[in-house]
Amino acid sequence: MIRILKVLLAASCLGSATAETVVYVGPSGRGDGTGASRETPLDSLDRASAEIRRLKSAGVRGPFAVEMLPGTYALPQGFQLRPDDSGEENAPVTYRASEPGTVRLTGATTMPLAAFRPAAGLPLGDRLDPSAREHVMVLDLKSAGLRHAGPFPDRFDGRGGIFELFDARGRMPLSRWPNEGSASMKRVVEVGDQKVPGIFEYRDDRPARWLKNEYVWLRGQWRVGWEDPALKVAAIDPVARTISFAAGVHNGIGSKYHRPHGSGEEPWHALNLPEEIDRPGEWAIDFASELLLVWPRDPGSDLLVTQCEVPLVSVAGAHDITFSGLVLEHSLGDGFVLENVQRCRVAGCTVQDIAGRGIVLNGRQSAVQSCDVREVGEGAIYVSGGDRKSLTPSGNSVVNNHVHHYGLLRRQYSAGVHVGVMGNPAGGNALRDAVGIRVAHNVIHHAPRDAVLYSGNDNVYEYNEIYFCGFDTRDTGAFYSWLDWTMRGNVIRYNFIHDTVGGVNPDDGASGNLVHGNVFAGPRIGVWIASGPDNVIRHNIFVKEEGSVFGMDDRGVSRGYASNPRLLQRLNELNPSEEPWKSAHPQLADMLDHRPELPWRTQFVGNLIVNPNPAPSALKMKPEFRADPRIILEKDNVTVADDPGFLNAREMNFALPRDADVLSRIPGFEPIPFEKIGLQVDEFRRTLPAESELQRGPEHNPFPADTDRNFGT
Repeated sequence: MIRILKVLLAASCLGSATAETVVYVGPSGRGDGTGASRETPLDSLDRASAEIRRLKSAGVRGPFAVEMLPGTYALPQGFQLRPDDSGEENAPVTYRASEPGTVRLTGATTMPLAAFRPAAGLPLGDRLDPSAREHVMVLDLKSAGLRHAGPFPDRFDGRGGIFELFDARGRMPLSRWPNEGSASMKRVVEVGDQKVPGIFEYRDDRPARWLKNEYVWLRGQWRVGWEDPALKVAAIDPVARTISFAAGVHNGIGSKYHRPHGSGEEPWHALNLPEEIDRPGEWAIDFASELLLVWPRDPGSDLLVTQCEVPLVSVAGAHDITFSGLVLEHSLGDGFVLENVQRCRVAGCTVQDIAGRGIVLNGRQSAVQSCDVREVGEGAIYVSGGDRKSLTPSGNSVVNNHVHHYGLLRRQYSAGVHVGVMGNPAGGNALRDAVGIRVAHNVIHHAPRDAVLYSGNDNVYEYNEIYFCGFDTRDTGAFYSWLDWTMRGNVIRYNFIHDTVGGVNPDDGASGNLVHGNVFAGPRIGVWIASGPDNVIRHNIFVKEEGSVFGMDDRGVSRGYASNPRLLQRLNELNPSEEPWKSAHPQLADMLDHRPELPWRTQFVGNLIVNPNPAPSALKMKPEFRADPRIILEKDNVTVADDPGFLNAREMNFALPRDADVLSRIPGFEPIPFEKIGLQVDEFRRTLPAESELQRGPEHNPFPADTDRNFGT
């Protein structure tokens, strides 16, 4: 007999009133609970999803809701949904917090400090910094049954496979030297390559303290500013002051622009050394003795050790499922992963303090809406879907999310929003089809690299605010794309990009962007076209104290883009001389016959530049290319030295009234809808973040002082 569960009236996604069947679940629900009421909740999400499957098989029609009572839900193996967990169109299955923000899904194990013992008196204690010896506590990892405890691979990116620690104050920092910033190589002794490890001369005496430790890893930008692998040390010679690596690096160590001895500025730091625990909160794993060493920040606070390495919540091949009001935290893996889904939504959720990706969405007509994603090890939100060959749109969206402090463990190619880009775009399987995706009203800030990494076609990026991104890398931009002639139909409009490195950077032949109606403000702001065709920069506002705001180059000639395997592969995957490409993007049909390595049909037109010390556009091209109107069209741009009538430039409100005199000087320039930019109140975001949470002011700038005015690649 079918149990009669509580029935509520709830609005469907189309707004009509429908009967909703509710199943209750709690973190401390009794094993014999029916799930029919708050007083008799089920005791796990797995039982709740099984109950909904049972109800559906018994003929009960949706919509359904799993109402989760406040508390912490441990998910050591994650929570998975499959196709038979689906809802129906206009009758979804919703997993929601009974009170938004009070339900926490965790992948961590609690480890009481009482399980630790003092390090003082142990043989390992003599290696510790004198200031730390009386404070550091140790835990035998095997006795505690903790997994993911290393050692690191000889070469790795990201976290290297070990767990993370959290206390009541948040993520605890893995020990490193120096504590802040980086050391630099003095001189490269052996460049090496992928197979032959490099050797370099160091500057400081500090490495001599690590001679008793056979497990030393250094992370650095050994060759270029957009790669920072960690490498195991094979030997330290304190007399010659050299460090020899146990693993090689592609094309060797030392700046590729200063071979063979490097620039002397290549940054690096040591990580996970017991010898470098010198502050409360720091920790390390001694791989030799299999001990965890911690200097507790709060002796009364137990520790959380991340142990779950799979997504906390995953959905595969299902449709019509919504997650609302949940907090996902403390995991080694990803937060939400939704693969091959339709009409699914993650809304009003928080993903924080995890080592992997925040939210991954692939499918159709699905959304990430009004979520907070912060303090994550890799990128924050990944979205893909649609079909590139047929230009079929996905209908997916990433809207109204607050994204910040991401890329904490994998600093390169970890963005706030990834559109079709799943990792380093140079990687083998880094790209997925991304067509017809909308990314709008997001606030993205505080990150070592890009705000948006994008590929694909016919995607719209609008009304986003971006700041404090990109100061720990090179070749970056608030919007960054790479090495693809077929990226067409993408629109970047009505965004506010300020106090970050770069603005829009279609790198190495990336093409086909319309950059319209954006506001760019800050010392390293601009648009740089790196030899890609069909990019149009029109009716934007640039606010800058000195230097150029627009640049382009003809690097495709010297770098042989006409025969570049990656560019040709992306083109050959399509049938550009057939529909729909033939009509949508006719330039591709015969582009190989017309010097495809050049940035044809670039336009920088009708832009307003507010700059008391302007410089000409940075056109790094041969004279014959600079003078060719088929390559570059610059016209109707207006430069003024002073405030042209912004509503409140001091408060960074760069809206212009319709009757502003400067607008009449630029044909067709319409006022930018500045008031629409950023987060909005909706059903899942009932209030907007306080200014203290947004951290826009200069006092929140976490990056070192930077006098560089370069915004290009």
